[in-house]
Amino acid sequence: MEYGVVVRWWLFYQVLLVVGLPFAARLLPDSPDRGASVAAPVGMVALAVPTLWVGHLAFGLLPVAGVAVAVLAASAWLARGGVDVPRRALAEVVAVFTVAFLFLLAVRAASQGVHPYGGEKFLDFGLLQTLLRADRLPPLDFWFAGERVVYYYGGHLATAVFALLTGTSARFAYDPALAGFYAMAVTAAYGLASTVAARSVVDDVAGVRPETALGVAAAVFALGVVAVDVPWYYLAAPAAFAAAVLAGSTRVRAGVLAAFVYGFGANLVTPVRLLAASFDVVRRAVVAAGIKSNRAPAVTVERFDMWHASRVVEVGINEFPLFAYLNGDLHAHMMSVPVLFVAVAVGLAYHRTPAGDLRRRWALLFGGFPVAAATILTVNTWSFPAVAGVAWLAVALADAPPRTLLPGDLADRLARAARPTRELQRVVLAAVVAVAVALLALAVAWPFVWSVLLAGASNQHPAAFPAPTQLGAFVLVHGLFLVTFAAYLVSRAARDRSDWAAAGLAAVAAVAVAAVFDPVVAGVRVGVVAVLLAGPLLAGAWALRRREAVGFEGVLVVAGAGLVVLVEYVYLADAASYERFNTVFKVYAQVWALWTVPAGVALAALAARTPSATRLREAGGTALVVALVVSASLYGAFAVSTHFDTADDATLDAYEHVWDERPDEAAAVEWLADRPGQPTIASAPGTTPYSWQNPASSLTGVPTVAGWVHAANYHSEDAYDQRVSDVGIVYETTDARSRAVVLEKRDVRYVWVGPIERGRYDVAISAQEPGVSVAFRNDGVTVYEVDQSALTDRENE
Repeated sequence: MEYGVVVRWWLFYQVLLVVGLPFAARLLPDSPDRGASVAAPVGMVALAVPTLWVGHLAFGLLPVAGVAVAVLAASAWLARGGVDVPRRALAEVVAVFTVAFLFLLAVRAASQGVHPYGGEKFLDFGLLQTLLRADRLPPLDFWFAGERVVYYYGGHLATAVFALLTGTSARFAYDPALAGFYAMAVTAAYGLASTVAARSVVDDVAGVRPETALGVAAAVFALGVVAVDVPWYYLAAPAAFAAAVLAGSTRVRAGVLAAFVYGFGANLVTPVRLLAASFDVVRRAVVAAGIKSNRAPAVTVERFDMWHASRVVEVGINEFPLFAYLNGDLHAHMMSVPVLFVAVAVGLAYHRTPAGDLRRRWALLFGGFPVAAATILTVNTWSFPAVAGVAWLAVALADAPPRTLLPGDLADRLARAARPTRELQRVVLAAVVAVAVALLALAVAWPFVWSVLLAGASNQHPAAFPAPTQLGAFVLVHGLFLVTFAAYLVSRAARDRSDWAAAGLAAVAAVAVAAVFDPVVAGVRVGVVAVLLAGPLLAGAWALRRREAVGFEGVLVVAGAGLVVLVEYVYLADAASYERFNTVFKVYAQVWALWTVPAGVALAALAARTPSATRLREAGGTALVVALVVSASLYGAFAVSTHFDTADDATLDAYEHVWDERPDEAAAVEWLADRPGQPTIASAPGTTPYSWQNPASSLTGVPTVAGWVHAANYHSEDAYDQRVSDVGIVYETTDARSRAVVLEKRDVRYVWVGPIERGRYDVAISAQEPGVSVAFRNDGVTVYEVDQSALTDRENE
């Protein structure tokens, strides 16, 4: 285990927190932690934006260090009067980050490094390696030699910056970077939820009575053991969470619950499938409601599979954070969450700013939001509309009317309109602000927009009315949030038991209608499940926010519900997937993040004991929270236990898999990784992705003529096919002159001949040819070096 790397990166993240703290403290000056929980992501954003601009002129250690010094100087200037952060709050932030960071590092140390199976680690690691080799941005495409990357690489750019500043090679930077993104997201969720809860929920000093909480928890655990025959040690994690989250103040409880939901929680697939294995009525209900057709409705403890819970929607991937981080891709939808939480923090800051503080409101809208949106555009372009949406909702649902942003005379005239018109003004003016935020963000990220976004836009187009999500899949995927938010919103609006009864009947009716109503319009199925189940949450949260019955958590409930409903009717069709497969994948990841903060607030409020609460209501709220927490914990208990049970040596070495499984190729990879610059190699094209294809380019960042077929999606299928043909000539032609023509055309420096190449081609290249020599050889791999000048001289003879 590389403990020195762990300490170095932990210290780096603490420096990042300190650097970002003066910026974050001005963003959230009235929060309990003065913005410390989002300080590290803010520091990352402060580094990322100028690096993007400078990097298009020059990239490497010296330019990055120069940007870092400038950001440090700006931070020091902002902190010249001191930054007043309560010690306890700062200690909470550091503790949460440290626990999350070490947890994920332990997970990664028990993994098998970077491998191509079941994910996109080859893509992610290759992007990191090519960035570390780059002398300017965008970097060269390691799967399409001679061309620049046409992909949202901002998160990998941040990782490369971190690696350069810590003096870490990509081989040992991959895992600490992934753990850092995870820990920053968990910490931000903790801080934002505790900040919102500090105002939205009446605090209770004593909290829920320990005997009540633990009694309910014990009953749930006993029921679980009896019902599904789960070994007691698998319930250790759920028991710990159930006991821990029901102690302390409501503010802390909200933060812990939000951190739990993002960092360890899962959907309801696992507990329901376990019950379905023991109770036939549950199994029949799951089958009738509908899940993905190739997924079994039941599972036993012995046949648990961590993948199933992320694959229950018929067309799409319904990932959640814990699955994604256990799988271990350093992928865009995971790295963008800390930046998304920065945008949420900007929205929260705007929400809390008085109408009279016009300068601050304008700065947040047209300074804070565009910078966050520009950063997320480069990290995960799919999340860019979500930031604009958060800006829209923050303005539309703030206490301060949007018209107060306008000049006085115009604002006064708008204020004299009838109430329905004033409500419409909120929506329209907020939409204008969101459009302005998006346009400013495009300007802030213009180097990326010009070099990447516009180059790849032609491969995508909007589409409508996909195959709708089935009721069972929808409830299993979103049930944790649906139940939590429904109970919370009703608790904010209900006056007596009759209101609760009416809400319960309405929920049952909505599920019943969704189960039987399947409309077809003009021959197209039009789903109603999302409208019937998520739509009421959207409408209820909007209405209660306007009545000031809920706080900023209502804004985030609306944001997530809006996205869930939206993807049932429109999606972005792209060459990388079929129908709305990628849209569901990317959008559901955003929904989970956006709903994390209000889920923490809502769960804490439901479990809180307030002076007006009856003993029955107190026990009911506590029981509901414990049941939800335990249900959401079961997947993690099984998945993490299984993960560590199959571990071997603990290491953060990204090359662990290749050394364990293919030592000859590992030695050749290390040799190639040590070559300076970005010479072009020829290797067998990866026409069957998600398998052991193109290890040389993917693990070193050295560009290959034709890599994984993914590259065709972002460049050109015809160009990719021509490259595949050229590579075939390099390996199989018996005419040395023809081979020389292709080697010169593609500017090839090395020809990689490994097991894949020998299995696919009748390899005819030889060191006997002019301009070709053996640069590396072992029992499994031969790497030929090409002297371009010798090839040219031969052709001119």
